[in-house]
Amino acid sequence: MLSIASTTFLSCKKFLSPEATSSFDTEFIFDNIPNARKGLLGAYNSLAGDYGYGIRISGYWSYDSDEMQKGTNPPTTDEGQLLAKYMGIPSNLNITNPFNQMYQGIERANLCIYNIPKMNLYLNGSPQQQAQLQRMYGEALVLRAQYYYELCRNFGDVPAQWQPSQFEKDLLKPRTSRDTIYDHLLDDLKYAETLMPWRTEVGAVGDQIDQRFTKGTAKALRAKIALTRGGYELPVTGGPLVRAENYKDYYKIAHDECAEIIANPSQHGLLPSYKALWKNYLLAHNTNDPAGEFIMVASMAAGSGSDSKLGIQTGTKMNGTGGLSVAVLPTYFYMFDSTDLRRDITCVPSEVIFDTIKIGHAISAIHDGKFRREWVTNPGFVFSSGKATESALPATNNSLQNMQLAWPLIRFADVLLWYAETENELNGAPTAAAIDAVQQINLRGHGGSYKENAPVIPTTKDGFFKFLVKERMLEFGDEGVRKYDLMRWGLMATAIAETRARMNAWATATATNHPSFTSYSYMEDGPAYARDATQLPTYLYYVNKPSRSNADDFNPFLNSFYHPGPTTSAPSGQTRVNWWLGGSSQLTFTNSFAMGFTAGKTELMPIPQTQRDVNPNLSQNFGY
Repeated sequence: MLSIASTTFLSCKKFLSPEATSSFDTEFIFDNIPNARKGLLGAYNSLAGDYGYGIRISGYWSYDSDEMQKGTNPPTTDEGQLLAKYMGIPSNLNITNPFNQMYQGIERANLCIYNIPKMNLYLNGSPQQQAQLQRMYGEALVLRAQYYYELCRNFGDVPAQWQPSQFEKDLLKPRTSRDTIYDHLLDDLKYAETLMPWRTEVGAVGDQIDQRFTKGTAKALRAKIALTRGGYELPVTGGPLVRAENYKDYYKIAHDECAEIIANPSQHGLLPSYKALWKNYLLAHNTNDPAGEFIMVASMAAGSGSDSKLGIQTGTKMNGTGGLSVAVLPTYFYMFDSTDLRRDITCVPSEVIFDTIKIGHAISAIHDGKFRREWVTNPGFVFSSGKATESALPATNNSLQNMQLAWPLIRFADVLLWYAETENELNGAPTAAAIDAVQQINLRGHGGSYKENAPVIPTTKDGFFKFLVKERMLEFGDEGVRKYDLMRWGLMATAIAETRARMNAWATATATNHPSFTSYSYMEDGPAYARDATQLPTYLYYVNKPSRSNADDFNPFLNSFYHPGPTTSAPSGQTRVNWWLGGSSQLTFTNSFAMGFTAGKTELMPIPQTQRDVNPNLSQNFGY
């Protein structure tokens, strides 16, 4: 199976800008520390690029969910759209190529795991040399765990190989139970923790501060995998979702790992500003935020093979350029209360033209905002050529395809909410520590203080869990998290059905007949004033004016998103858009949502046909 993987090592300039290496013999690579580091960076490199977290896994595999969907129209032939709509087939290259790249990363990691501990410097070098190589060994274990984790949560049981292909007698392996793989990874990561320094300790071992993994990464990934192992999963033979009888044992693993990270606030914490996390750090090409909130990222480097299309295919439009491939569901927009600052970071019902002017969009054209082009700096990128005038849009720079934006895999906010979830599950009700962890996230989302009353966090097990399901939705929108949360909770089918019912009601609304909604059964609902559509605006009006000096905080809409507004024609200098008003475009938007989802089948993707063609021992998932 792993014969698909190349043993070529590639550099990842985002970390340390090493000289490029190609197909060195492993004895040469693992002869000294600089070359071993290049080999390790080759293993990192499989995270990047179009077939890694540069767009396919981050922007195709993780949709649709009850927060966002890929595209606004039912797909016909576009393989990426079909995949996101749960209509992927075994020949879809958006499945095949990332699948192969994950195994390429496993092979590269296996080479490091096998060879680094055998190096003379690992055994007999100076204390600093040994510490550097021990960290590399731990990083390789973390990388392999991430690659297997991504495969297992999307395909279920997959072939497993724990040493380089050159030592395998038979590469045509059958599938290994994902639970067996997860258990192996949990053991690997426990050992990796002993090898790796904390974030602030990398200088002591002679390493630079960069985006490589640390002890906190190993711990957080171990918690993430443990929660998945303790969650619901679809058998590869189909049927109802199942959960291990001893699932609480895995919740305990996740709990203890999160507790230890939380107990080391000098290593990882919350950045005070939710906006700064994106604008000032990730979109400024720096995920070394002072709080250490970005615990694990898939870093990118210049060049299409190692870069990302984040902010190109995703994000909002600027000066006529933009992929707009991810659309925010209206039902998600109204899960935020009016003072939650995360809404306007995550959901953007406007675009920028002429560099400074914002124009409003209808409710069926709200797009994701965490990867917005106008915030990209250090370096920034030009999105138009020629001089912009107000009479016509500037010519767009259609050649721009990559902006080296990293993909966040784990943030400290995850750790807090995982900790709260495990406290609630293991104790049968939320503890004071669990409530405090959730409160920290919600309070930061409101800018550090509440303009209105603070949310009432339930104190029963079920109520707290439903609050947590909502809070993770609000915190991690646009980060590829929601689909996998719903799956491990066993809630995907329910979420899609209830979200579709709400969207159908919205799409059939008229100016005089707005729907009212029943509450969600699987999570706490949004604010009461946003649940009654009769109290929401039918139309909104935006002003065609420059956004002044502070474009970030300029809202072109003149009326509240949460109260009825005027229904007259737009006054001079303003443009009216349909907001909470149905019509053919809204029906099309609704009909596109998760249109191929089939409970008991599409929780898993199909095994690529090309791999089954060469491996007769590889079975297919149910229904494909």
